[in-house]
Amino acid sequence: MNTDEYENLYCQVEEIINYYELSWIIEQVNNSIREGKIVSIEEKLAKKNREKTPRIKREDYTAKEKVLLLLDAFERAVLNTIELEKEVGKFLTEEIRDSQLEPQIKFYSEEEENIHEFIFDTDRINLRQQEAGELQNLLNHLRQELEK
Repeated sequence: MNTDEYENLYCQVEEIINYYELSWIIEQVNNSIREGKIVSIEEKLAKKNREKTPRIKREDYTAKEKVLLLLDAFERAVLNTIELEKEVGKFLTEEIRDSQLEPQIKFYSEEEENIHEFIFDTDRINLRQQEAGELQNLLNHLRQELEK
């Protein structure tokens, strides 16, 4: 792929992320891109008995690295949270096993009283794990295509 194709792909991934109202991921990645990456440069000192002196410098990310950075951030923000959800689901199931309570957590809107926006339960966790696996496969496939 050339630079224009990487930039176009970056914009397409941004659109997907924005569609799901996760623009904070893009903001974080764009901040990192503006700051650049830090690379290590090693220079030998004139005297042969001395060790190498580590030096660093700032470089801009390549177009390909920008796409990979955005994909990695998306993966960490969306897919890595599944493990946390799985642990919470196990906890709910184990702790409420001998109770008449349902193994779920309800999240309520601060603006609207008594209306829940999201119920966190084991069925939804299992569904999200399945969806996350499919999304992980798509991200892996996209990364493989980027490496060609």
